[in-house]
Amino acid sequence: MFRTILFQLHWFFGISAGIVLALIGLTGGLLSFEHDILRWMNPGVMSVTPDGQRLDPAALLRKVQAALPDRRIDAVTLSSDAEEAATINIAGSNPNDRRGENRHVDPYSGELLGKVRGEAFFHAAMRLHRWLMFDDLFDNRDLGKQITGVSVLALILLALSGLYLRWPRRVFNWRSWLAFSFKRKGRGFLWEMHAAIGTWVLAFYLLAALTGLYWSYDWYRNVLHEITGAPLMQRGGSPRQNSANRQVSPVLPPEAEIESVWALFQNRVGDYSRATLRLPRHPKSKVYSILYLDPSPPHERAFNRLEIDPVNASILLHDRYAERPFGAQLIASIFTLHSGSYFGLAGQVAMMTASLAMPLFAVTGWMLYLDRRRNKRRVGLAKEVVCGDANDGSWLIAYASQSGTAEQLAWQSAAAMQKSDIAVSVRPLGAISAVDLTGRERVLFVAATFGDGEAPVNARTFVTNMMTKTVDLSALSYALLALGDRQYPYFCGFGRELEHWLSACGARPLFASVEMDNNDTGALMAWQKGLYDLCGAAFEINARDAGFQSARLLKRTLLNPGSCGLPTFHLEFAVAENCRWQAGDLAEIAVGVSANDTTNAACRRQYSIASIPESGGLHLLVRQVRHADGGFGKASGWLTSEIQIGDDIALRIRGNPSFHGGDEDAPSIFVGNGTGLAGLRGLLQERLRQGRHRNWLIFGERNADHDFYYRDEILAWLHEGHLARLDTAFSRDQEARIYVQQRLIDNAETLRAWLEDGAAVFVCGSAGGMAGGVENALIDIIGQKGFANLLETRRFRCDVY
Repeated sequence: MFRTILFQLHWFFGISAGIVLALIGLTGGLLSFEHDILRWMNPGVMSVTPDGQRLDPAALLRKVQAALPDRRIDAVTLSSDAEEAATINIAGSNPNDRRGENRHVDPYSGELLGKVRGEAFFHAAMRLHRWLMFDDLFDNRDLGKQITGVSVLALILLALSGLYLRWPRRVFNWRSWLAFSFKRKGRGFLWEMHAAIGTWVLAFYLLAALTGLYWSYDWYRNVLHEITGAPLMQRGGSPRQNSANRQVSPVLPPEAEIESVWALFQNRVGDYSRATLRLPRHPKSKVYSILYLDPSPPHERAFNRLEIDPVNASILLHDRYAERPFGAQLIASIFTLHSGSYFGLAGQVAMMTASLAMPLFAVTGWMLYLDRRRNKRRVGLAKEVVCGDANDGSWLIAYASQSGTAEQLAWQSAAAMQKSDIAVSVRPLGAISAVDLTGRERVLFVAATFGDGEAPVNARTFVTNMMTKTVDLSALSYALLALGDRQYPYFCGFGRELEHWLSACGARPLFASVEMDNNDTGALMAWQKGLYDLCGAAFEINARDAGFQSARLLKRTLLNPGSCGLPTFHLEFAVAENCRWQAGDLAEIAVGVSANDTTNAACRRQYSIASIPESGGLHLLVRQVRHADGGFGKASGWLTSEIQIGDDIALRIRGNPSFHGGDEDAPSIFVGNGTGLAGLRGLLQERLRQGRHRNWLIFGERNADHDFYYRDEILAWLHEGHLARLDTAFSRDQEARIYVQQRLIDNAETLRAWLEDGAAVFVCGSAGGMAGGVENALIDIIGQKGFANLLETRRFRCDVY
């Protein structure tokens, strides 16, 4: 469960924050060597030809002030490099501009040099890197700063969750962590590149993120200073204060005063590589400050600070970087840690490379996500020809699937066997217990291999609980289809490991195991032949579109007017007499086409059916999806706003046996949120039709006044005794958010009593949050063993999306 949640979080933050992180990475890489690139582009501006003796700061400032009589000079920066230009900082005209304007000066003649080419480009890159240029596009720097800050937090989660999700079983095999090959292809290549390169750059991304947050959030900066013990420097003043400082008359201090300050600096320090002399900003202040680097500094931000009072010819402060506590050194090195230059040129190049690689993860992540969605659709097409309750069959097909291919082949195999009148059930390998195997004579396994010979996620429970021990399977016969990629060193590694375990437990093969390399048709034909020889099942690779019928819209009612959520509608359709379904089944809608031409549908969507056939029509509960651009979801928008009363649509029933109610008279607990009430309503209608009233409904939404769907019907059931109990969780009706899982915990004793009386639990609604929360609540209340018993006895059934 934890791994599943982490995987969902990983892909969600990857596809949502990925584009922003790609921009941050690209611009960060471009900024890595900004100064070196600009100096290379600007000979004669940022660099000069030595010509005699360099001017001292006082003479240099005098010449610049004469050239710029109306501008106030705040600082001058000199370098020990004879070919590097001096830099003058001039107060800007904008009171919000604390940094002012930098101009380059010939240190030998005092002549102002030209504008720096490319500076505007790097300035734009910096604004894109830090604020997404929201300061220019929307005049809202803070909003851009918040978006980049949240994205950087997402990067930390992506890095740590990615590490956990790709953790190999062979921990000490370096190839499992770092190797990938361009010879691979398809999804395997994408995943391997995403995982391996992600491991390479993991430390760099964490370092860049943890230091980048320093500029995003004041609270984070304050915490760092608190932890390290470094004093928190005042970051500028208010706009009014800055404006007052900038409006001081542009007159230099006396030249003799500047000369005496510089002499004191040289006497105290001696050699330096770079020094910035900052002039007093206000006539009442006579204190000069000098930031300087030692001749061989640890990095370009290892500044020492000197404060000098020229009146008393005294040094007020001499703060040396090398003498600071380690924590204070780290705070002073935040920028160099962020850029990698803290670790020298190699670290700077490595950080630049990692930053420029950031778009790779956005692209491969999206490609893997889209491929996974395509495979899910293929699985849906494979399932659609399997109808009825196959879970009571004498044959079992167990699949271990990572991307969906193994699951698709499992369902296709089941469809072929059903056409030969063979009862068969299909289950994920992780849901298989020892009882399932010892109680069967024949089992087909379809097992994919994930990563470097590992089991897919949905098979990890089986590996842990079953394959670590020996089970007597001497009565079991099996067939195995193992999926893999020969370009990996452990081709079909999990499939072979599974077969070795089956053999060690005494199981016998029905026919030779088949190993399929990617989509090898030869191997697939061998599997088809094995099935045909075994039971006469003619295996079809592609399921056909069949079973669509016309359904006419009779009624559409908005159920939540005034809700703060999205509009939710009740729809009623008239269907043909031969259109039959069971409570818990799904309706598949082909959007925008007739029942005779479903191949050209814009899309297909499945909805839980909110009624039983005896109610006189097929009911759906549909929430209208709206995108960020204001557009509607293809299916929900079409159903709730485009088709008109009396229009026909293409609809077919999709059996959902895993969510069917039982025939037993035991009590039932129905838990759902939002439009998940649809599936529960159908099950409750069937229970009421059968005269079974030991029903407990737990329903959650936003507000009771607007979002209590089918309120009158449900309250009537409660009043008439058809519902033994009703609990609601309307999350927005009080300050503290309350959800359905909390209602389970609040009524733990009652829940235990119902379960001890044989109650089954039906969960319908959102998979992201609600379903996992309900499962965790049940585990908290009845324990892991108790929940496992619910699964084994099929008393915990889900229809989540």
